[in-house]
Amino acid sequence: MKTHWIKLYLIYLLLLVGGTGGLRAQSGVEVIVNENVTAAALDKTALKDILLGKTAYWDGGQAIVIVLLTDKTDGALQEATGMSASQFRTHWQRLTFSGRGKLPKEAESADQVVALVAEAKGAIALVPAGTALKGVKKIELK
Repeated sequence: MKTHWIKLYLIYLLLLVGGTGGLRAQSGVEVIVNENVTAAALDKTALKDILLGKTAYWDGGQAIVIVLLTDKTDGALQEATGMSASQFRTHWQRLTFSGRGKLPKEAESADQVVALVAEAKGAIALVPAGTALKGVKKIELK
């Protein structure tokens, strides 16, 4: 039931703010990466390409590892990729079964996401704004 209200809240925020700001401003989500990632900022197209598996490596050759916060960042994920959570999972299942990708890692809490991103070189994730960030860094969205 709590997840349902979070989703409704995120949809409400998206409708309320409209097209006036970036991903973080609209959905209350921040993009975090492992500390070894050299990128300091990404544009929305680059983020979309990463999340959809079109870009598999950071500059310098480090493989990108996507970490998802199960059911809690669906609105932001849809905003970033143009896909619902279900479509996103189906997309990644197809990539994985065809040998062209590896399923994103999933975690049940924001703290678990931060821990996974901190330990996995090249990792990237979307987390709710205000999440305690230890061992990771925020990426600015242009």
